[in-house]
Amino acid sequence: MARWIQATLLLLLLCACAGRCEDSPPKYETATPINNVVQDPRTGRIYLGAVNAIYQLDSALLFQHKAMTGPKLDSRHCTPPIPPTCQDAKQTDSINKLLLVHKTNGSLVVCGTLFKGLCSLVNLSNIENQVYYSDGKGEKTYVASIEESVSVVGVMSTFPEKDDDTPVFLVAKGYGSQDSAKLISTRILQDYKEWVVFENIAEASSVQANPFVLKYLHNFRLAFKEDSFVYFVFSRTMGSTDNKNFTFISRLCDKDIHYYSYTELQLNCGPENTYNKVQTAYLASPGKKLAQHLTRSGKYGKVEPWDKVLFAVFSDDEDSVSSALCMYPLKAINKALEDLIGACYGTQGKINSQMAVYPPYISVTGFCSTTQPELAAKNPCGADFLTSPLASTPEFALKAPAVHEKKGLLTAVAVAVENDHTVAFLGTSKGEVYRVHLSSTSVAYGSVLGESTGSSVNKNLFFDTSQNYLYITTAQKITKLPVQECHLKTTCEACMKQNDPYCGWCVLEGKCSTMADCKGANVTNGWLWSPDQQCVEIKSFVPPNMSSRKTQQVEISVPSLPVIEESRLQCKFGSFSRE
Repeated sequence: MARWIQATLLLLLLCACAGRCEDSPPKYETATPINNVVQDPRTGRIYLGAVNAIYQLDSALLFQHKAMTGPKLDSRHCTPPIPPTCQDAKQTDSINKLLLVHKTNGSLVVCGTLFKGLCSLVNLSNIENQVYYSDGKGEKTYVASIEESVSVVGVMSTFPEKDDDTPVFLVAKGYGSQDSAKLISTRILQDYKEWVVFENIAEASSVQANPFVLKYLHNFRLAFKEDSFVYFVFSRTMGSTDNKNFTFISRLCDKDIHYYSYTELQLNCGPENTYNKVQTAYLASPGKKLAQHLTRSGKYGKVEPWDKVLFAVFSDDEDSVSSALCMYPLKAINKALEDLIGACYGTQGKINSQMAVYPPYISVTGFCSTTQPELAAKNPCGADFLTSPLASTPEFALKAPAVHEKKGLLTAVAVAVENDHTVAFLGTSKGEVYRVHLSSTSVAYGSVLGESTGSSVNKNLFFDTSQNYLYITTAQKITKLPVQECHLKTTCEACMKQNDPYCGWCVLEGKCSTMADCKGANVTNGWLWSPDQQCVEIKSFVPPNMSSRKTQQVEISVPSLPVIEESRLQCKFGSFSRE
């Protein structure tokens, strides 16, 4: 009897919740602040890297597994494993610094602040199952920073070793007072020859900060791999007496283990580089309409809909009350980088008689002293006898206009293309996400997604595998929201007022929907796109009525539209076509 009562109460509770659950978006809240989020593109699973824990969720944000990463007994002054004799060892929180999906062996790379920045590998299917961890291999396996304020980004890659590609990941991190001065390192993911898991296998010494001078303070925001190159997006200071930040994108060949090809290009956003500090960035294709606009601007050459564009949000680091979105076609970035490299080898570092490059981290004599332009073509990934690394001078920064500006701090960006139109989803420091239709004139539209909690939107803003939903992460919560809400508008006028590139009025079905959800969308004026601000009503039916059991041709007449004076549609067995 007691069990029956308990079951009945549980059923009643579920039924009472059903109405609310149906309207409430999926979400998951953590016990501690979330530092990083990553998605497995094959399964759709979500992994949250939080303080002292890693969470595994399914694509609907339902909990699957949790692995504790702290607090643990640690000391900045003692070498792991922490010995009992370490006098200042204490229980220390683990702040997650990096999560990467290592699909080759089905594991997740997890790096935190404990034990000099050590990493581990856990199983993608169940993160409670540890695949690899060792705290006794020494300094060569220290990966992340021990300082919470130091930024860390990474990207999966491979490097060739005889006939096989060995899995590695590249890590970029700012300089902390007790960290290694290396800005970028290449970490192996399996024991190989004399190397052990997580060891830095790069032999480069030039791409590193100066631990004795407060110079070049880096804030890395994004790492990505495209074609045969690895890119890092970051801001940094330029010298010890000037703390102003400037934004750069750096590139190196993915097989260049010595970083001979490492080159930095300054990115300017807005007039006179008003927005100089990058907050985060997102790589995506521009879509047909935006590609046409970028091409017509004359700044970047021909841009195709399938090309890649770097969408980045910036702020003024001296006055963070305003932010902007800027766009940089990857083709234009690569061309500018190649021009810099060519200038160093062919014209002593000059473009149009003006110095275009300089050595950012080392002092060398005879910098860019060669006049052999063929060196760049013969050595596209650099060589030990060529000058490296290189960086553009401010005069040769790649400049972009601010396509959207906002009062307040933008902290996240994600970009999607719908029916050849491009939409940017922008997160703010207040916890909101709003949408901007990117075209010749970028326009914000629709209601705000998320909640105005005052908690900043995490830079890891991304879509589900269907591109129909957006994952929004704030301090201790991740939420899954639809990218559009067309169905909530019940009239054509209300549908059109949204100016939502996802939405349009499905004429014959009399509903606001996406083009994919409108059966008559392939008929001229069968689906009226919202931003066009046009509505249509059915003028007459011929015949005006008929039996539901009878099969007969029906003519539907609608008033004039911008394209045609009168449109007549034929319906038969639920299908229709234009005469």
